[in-house]
Amino acid sequence: MSDPATESRDQLREVFIGRQPILDKDQGLAGYELMFCATKESPAGADSATAATADVVCKAFAELGLANVFGQVRAFIHVDAQFLESDLVELLPPDIVVLEIDVAAFVLPSLPARCRELKTKGYAFALCGITDTGEALWPLVELATWVKVGIAGLAGDRLQTLVRGLLTTRCTLIAAQVESPSQMELCRLLGFHLFQGYYFAKPVIVEGRKLEVSTQGLLRLIKLVADEADGARLDAALRTEPALVINLLRLTNSVGVGARNRITSVRHAIQLLGRRQLQRWLQLLLFNQGTNSDIAHNPLLQLAALRGRFMELLVERLLPGQRELRDPAFITGLMSVVPAALGMSMTDVLAQISVGNDVRLALTHKQGTLGQLYALTVRYDDNDVAGTTALLANYGSIATLGLLGEILSESLGWVQQLGVEAE
Repeated sequence: MSDPATESRDQLREVFIGRQPILDKDQGLAGYELMFCATKESPAGADSATAATADVVCKAFAELGLANVFGQVRAFIHVDAQFLESDLVELLPPDIVVLEIDVAAFVLPSLPARCRELKTKGYAFALCGITDTGEALWPLVELATWVKVGIAGLAGDRLQTLVRGLLTTRCTLIAAQVESPSQMELCRLLGFHLFQGYYFAKPVIVEGRKLEVSTQGLLRLIKLVADEADGARLDAALRTEPALVINLLRLTNSVGVGARNRITSVRHAIQLLGRRQLQRWLQLLLFNQGTNSDIAHNPLLQLAALRGRFMELLVERLLPGQRELRDPAFITGLMSVVPAALGMSMTDVLAQISVGNDVRLALTHKQGTLGQLYALTVRYDDNDVAGTTALLANYGSIATLGLLGEILSESLGWVQQLGVEAE
């Protein structure tokens, strides 16, 4: 007799789980769109949101514990009419999941009634695929809490007219396919409330920019910890950086040491955490330069921590015989986001921040062992199913899309816990 849990894991081996963050006007994290693609049932690279069955999506939530890794933000899942008609959809947690449905799906006459039934059970809906505001749209908008508009291909006047009409509703408007900060700003001016995409992680380069004084002080501290300087030298260095002391103590208090051992000094932090963990929080503070310094709501800080942890776990699972690469992998993932945080090119960043040659080679040319893992991470972040699958093939049968889903879930949970404990 087969084991249901084993069958679920086997079914998820070739399921690609992609994601895109959804941000508010203040660049705070409001949610993620999750994209599922059962690659053995659909062509690699297909628009994967509806390519997986309700059965696969529900099993992914159950097996990977996805309901526990999002904290206070929502997970938007693009579903089709067949998905909604299935009883399995009711296995998804209504307090976490938003069911995203295309207006074209409502050619099925029974669908509005099904949506109303699910709303009575606590489910919320996002409407997408809207290109005009004809009469047929308004009854559908009444079913939704969010309305999503893909801005790609919509000319300025047409987009403005569409948004003006949608702003008369009670719905929260999401601009999707936002590719740059300038597009985000345009959408904000038009009246959108939320913005989907990785535009926030694309650096706006300020030529010739130098590191700020506080950043330089932070880098000096990172070097002191790496050089195993004693507590007295660290205390002396921190006396000149009071803002860093405050942020350091807040972040180092977020690692699960517990309320009985709240960290009150640098020496105490080193004693309880160890230098390796302390150095990681100092590195994360590189992203703590703006007003939105809370990891629970800062998407750039979350992405840095997520990439670092993701790459570290890639080493553990794919290269178990090379555990010495765990720390360099974490640094590589974290450093990949620094250009966006500091508004500098990677070349300028590496001219002012000292990293190992293996990390430098990975970040500049995607070469070497770390470079290959970094390339895999970037493809996965870009929701490139075909590219991710091709790079996974280099690691043998142990490397599956399902394994990446497990690592993603574990990494998201780790980052989310940082935000919970930092509050």
